[in-house]
Amino acid sequence: MSDQEVLRRAIVRVLQDSSIQCADIVEGTADQTGLQLWYRGNAGAGANVSQGGNSGDQLSAGRYLIASLTKPIVSLLAVELAAEGHFYLNEPVRSFLPSFRRGALRTVTLRHLLTHSSGLPDMLPENEVLRARHATVAEFAEGTAKQDPAFQPGCAISYCSMGFAVLACILEKVAEVTVSELLRERLLGPLGMRDSWLGLPEDQAEALLPTTILNELPPSQPVDCDWNWNSRYWRTLGAPWGGMISTAADLGKLLQCLLRRGNWANGQPVLHPATCRISVRNQTRFNSGLPETDRLRRPWGLGWRLNWPDHSGCFSDFLPPTAWGHWGATGTLMWVNPKTRRWCVILTNQPFEQSQQAIQRISNVIAAEGLCE
Repeated sequence: MSDQEVLRRAIVRVLQDSSIQCADIVEGTADQTGLQLWYRGNAGAGANVSQGGNSGDQLSAGRYLIASLTKPIVSLLAVELAAEGHFYLNEPVRSFLPSFRRGALRTVTLRHLLTHSSGLPDMLPENEVLRARHATVAEFAEGTAKQDPAFQPGCAISYCSMGFAVLACILEKVAEVTVSELLRERLLGPLGMRDSWLGLPEDQAEALLPTTILNELPPSQPVDCDWNWNSRYWRTLGAPWGGMISTAADLGKLLQCLLRRGNWANGQPVLHPATCRISVRNQTRFNSGLPETDRLRRPWGLGWRLNWPDHSGCFSDFLPPTAWGHWGATGTLMWVNPKTRRWCVILTNQPFEQSQQAIQRISNVIAAEGLCE
């Protein structure tokens, strides 16, 4: 039995022991894609499994709402624009947004937004109200500017989705195109990520929506409302903190590009090598205002999170602290081990609270196998 078959069987066993309905898993190295597995089942009853690249497969790769895996991807755009001289990361947000020219907001910088150290809220108090009236990303950013930071920016770490609404407004002001268009121009197009969108295009939504995987919903999202994860509104909004649609294979292309220091397989440069390097290194360790635990034990790159071995959100027990990646609330995970130059993407349609156990077990199987090669 081949190593890849052993890996496949171990992953399928974990999935069949779970209640996950849909999962797509792809892993590989900087130079090639390894296992590709598509799973559609129900707690082991009548499960369908296909392995990418096999002729006669009954299943095709799924287009998933990847939730917060969106954040590090949008962050790459910000770091790339900084490398091109459009701004510097310690530049105050108020240089671009007049609404930040008050109180403690005056000291919030782009670096704070990228490292979750701004003190801004994860979600706005009026989050559901805004979603119910189909607010734009700009309206979420406007609401964020009305909030006072929970702490002096740079003095603590607190996960902050709304910081990415603000960041998107800055990127659009600088680039003079939407973030979705900028992402298509800079990353999705050059990497051939044809099944990825930061918000499904409105003029293609009717055709594309049925091709996306529906999510199981968390208790906070009514099934019959028009703003939940499965709604047309949410899937076309393009929320820079969690609205990207993608496939495991497409995300693998991005991780391979980062491992190649910004070059694609054909040698085409896509990202500046410096962008790839500093985005995934510990950036919080340089912030003297942070507690030592945050600086050294809970490190963040620029939009990317490093592995936290002693934390419940550890990417895998078999990854070093230097590994980098991100979780998503819709039950998604991607990571890279820079030591072995291996990567992994796990996409499911089950909320993180229910899927985390299975995802971490699958992640362990893949990360441990990588150490044996």
